[in-house]
Amino acid sequence: MKDSLRKSGALLCALSLCFVFTVTAGEAQKVPISFNDYHGYTGAVKYLKDIAAAYPNLTELQEIGKSNLGRPIYVLTITNTKTGTTVDRHVEIRHPRNAEIKEAFHLKSYDGKPGQWIDGGLHGNEYTGVEVCLYIIDKLLSGYGSNLEITNLLDNKVIYVCPVVNPDGVFNSVEREISQRGNWDLGAAKDSPRDLNGDGHITQFRYKDPKGASVIDDKDPRLMVRLGPNEQTAKQRYSVVTEGRSAADTMRPRDQETGPTTSIDVNRNFPEGWWTEEGMPGGTGSYPTSAPEAHALVEFAVNHRNILMVQNFHTSGGFTYRPPGVGPDTTMAAKDVAVYDLVLGKKYLEIIGEKVPEAWQNPDRMAEFKAKLRGASRNKYAFERGYEMPRGWIMGYSEERDQRYGYGMVIDWWYQQYGAFAVTTELWNPGADIPGFPKIDSQAPGGRNEQERSLLKYNDEKYGGKLFVNWKPYKHASLGEGEVGGWIPKYRSNALPGDPLKYVCENHWQFELFRAGLLPEIAITDAKAKVLYSTDNAYEAKAVVQGDQVTIKKGGGKGKYKIVEVTATIENKGKLATQVARGSQLNGNRDDVVWLIGDRGKTEFLQGSPWQRLGVLDGQMKIPGQETGPALGGQRGGPGGPGSPVTVTPQMPPGIPGMPMGQRGMGMRGGQQQPQQTGPKREVKWLVAVQGDAPLKIVATSQKGGTVVRELAVR
Repeated sequence: MKDSLRKSGALLCALSLCFVFTVTAGEAQKVPISFNDYHGYTGAVKYLKDIAAAYPNLTELQEIGKSNLGRPIYVLTITNTKTGTTVDRHVEIRHPRNAEIKEAFHLKSYDGKPGQWIDGGLHGNEYTGVEVCLYIIDKLLSGYGSNLEITNLLDNKVIYVCPVVNPDGVFNSVEREISQRGNWDLGAAKDSPRDLNGDGHITQFRYKDPKGASVIDDKDPRLMVRLGPNEQTAKQRYSVVTEGRSAADTMRPRDQETGPTTSIDVNRNFPEGWWTEEGMPGGTGSYPTSAPEAHALVEFAVNHRNILMVQNFHTSGGFTYRPPGVGPDTTMAAKDVAVYDLVLGKKYLEIIGEKVPEAWQNPDRMAEFKAKLRGASRNKYAFERGYEMPRGWIMGYSEERDQRYGYGMVIDWWYQQYGAFAVTTELWNPGADIPGFPKIDSQAPGGRNEQERSLLKYNDEKYGGKLFVNWKPYKHASLGEGEVGGWIPKYRSNALPGDPLKYVCENHWQFELFRAGLLPEIAITDAKAKVLYSTDNAYEAKAVVQGDQVTIKKGGGKGKYKIVEVTATIENKGKLATQVARGSQLNGNRDDVVWLIGDRGKTEFLQGSPWQRLGVLDGQMKIPGQETGPALGGQRGGPGGPGSPVTVTPQMPPGIPGMPMGQRGMGMRGGQQQPQQTGPKREVKWLVAVQGDAPLKIVATSQKGGTVVRELAVR
C-alpha cells in the first residue's frame, strides 16, 4: 500500500511539473528563480536587485522606506518604461516651485498609466505571499515580448509589486525561524525562542504536565492534539512550548509578541477604521501609520493615484477577503459590491475550483434569489443582497454577529479612502493546493487533527520527512525532562515548497492577470480640428455697451488668425470604470478631464475652457445586475460616480465671429447645453482662435484610466 501511494505521489508530482512547464514554455528567464524553498527577506531583495539590473527598460526598483529595524522596503515597478505620459508633461505650470525644493517632483511618464498594486509579507510569518509576488514578477518579465497579453499589459499598464512590506517579521520568520507577525525583533526578547539542542532549527519542546492542554495523538505519535478548555482525558497530559521559551509561553495569546519594544501588527495600523466608535484608539500603534512600514505604503500610494486594483497577500486558509471589514456591505455602493462579487469573486472561485453561487451565475434572477433567502436565512444582509457569501470569497465584517473584523486594516483604507478595488487573499489550503490531498474540513470536529496527520504523511512521501524534526529527549534547564521536535517552523503554516507552492503561485498569478485585464484605459478615439474662418489681417476689437446699443471699436492689427472648431470623442476602452463608485469624491481624487493645449500667447478660447470635466467614464463591461445611467443603485449622491451625468461644452451658436474677441471661456457661461452624457464615451467641443500656425493637441487624463495625447492637424 505504501509503495502504491509513493507511486501515486510520484505521478502527481510529474503531472504538476508538466503543468508548470506548460505555462513557462517559450518564456525566457534572464534571472532564473526556483520555488523549492522560501526566499525570505534576503533572497527576495537579491532577486529584486538582479531583476532590476536585467530588465532596465521594464523595471524600476525603488526604496520607499525603512522597517522598524532599518531594513529597506522595496517596490518594483513593472512596465514598459518607454511608453506612457502624464498631464504635467503637457500642461504648462504657471507658477512652478523653486527647483531647490526636493519634495517637488514630476511624475514619471509611466506612472501615468492605469496601475495595479500587489504586496506580500505584511504579517511577517505569512510569507507565502512573498513567493507569489516573486512568481508574478517572473511571469510578467519573462513573458514580455513572447506573450501578447503580457506585452500589451506592460505597454499600457503599470504593476507595482512590494514582496516584503514587513522586512523584520519576514526576516525573523524565514531566515531565523522565529515566527514573527509584527514589525519588531522578537528574537531580542528576554524569553525569545532559540535552538536548545543545536540541530539548527527552533521547533518545540513537549514535557509531561498534569495541567497541560495537549496529548499525544493515538494514530500518529508525532502529532500533539490540543484538548478543549473543559475536556477530560485519562491520557498523559503535556505542555508544549516553542523551543527556548519558558512555561509562561503557553499562557500567551498566539499573536502576542512581548519584548523590550512594542510590536505593531502593521495590518492594524492604517487610517481607515483605526478609531473605535467611541473615539478611542482601536488599531495598533500610537496613531495610524505610526509603523514605518504602514507609513511607507500609504505615502507611496498617495503619490501614485493611478492604482485601481490592489492585492494584499496573507496566509492561510485558501480564501479571499473583500471590504468592508469595519461595517456591513450596505455601506458600499451597490455597483462596487457587484464588481467585487459577480466579477472578481466569480472568477476567483472558478480559479481555485470552488462552486460559484447560483445568484452570481444568474444575476438577472436576483429578485428571485432574494425572495428565497427571506424565508430561509437569518442573515438580513444576505437576503438584501440576494446570496450568502461563499467560503472562498468573503468580507471581513461578520454579518451573523453584526461585528467588525478589526481596526485599521489596509484593504479598508485602500477602498474607503484611496478608492481602489482592494482584496486580501489568505493563501494556502492543503486540500485544494496539493493535488490528490484528502478533502478535509479543518473546521469540523477532529478535522484539524486529520489534516495534520495527512500533512505529516505527505511530508514523509514527498519530502522524505525533512520538514519535520522527530521528537528526541532533552533536559530543559527549568522545565526538566522532555522532548524537542515538531515541524520546522518555516514549514508549519505556509504553502509547502516545491509543487504545492508553485500551484498556489500559478493560481494567484492567473487571478492577478485577470484583474489587470479589467483596468480602465482612456483613449481619444476621434479628434478633428476644422478651420471655420481664416484671415491674414485679424485685428483687436473692443465691444462697448451703452444701454441697448453695442459699439465695436477696432484696435491694432494682430496678423494671421484662424477660427478653429475642435471636436473629440474621449472613450474608456477598458472594462471597468475609471473610479470606484464614489472614488472621484475622495480626497486626492478627481474626475476625468480633457485639455485642449495651445500656445498660451497665440490661442484664444472663444467657447469652451482649456480644460473640461468629463466626470467618471464607465467601462465597456456591463456590470451584472447593474444599470448604467444617472441613477445607479447604491451610489451615494454627488458628482463623479461611474455613470453620473456630466455637463459638457455648450453647442456652438450660429454666426461665427471672424476675429478673436479677447474673452476666454465664454462658452462656459452661455449658450444651449448638450444633453448630459453617461457611459464610456464623452463628446467634447471647443471654438478657438489660433494665431499663425500655432499647434494644438488634446490631452485626455484620468487618474486611474491613464493619460493620452493626440496632436491635431488643423484643416
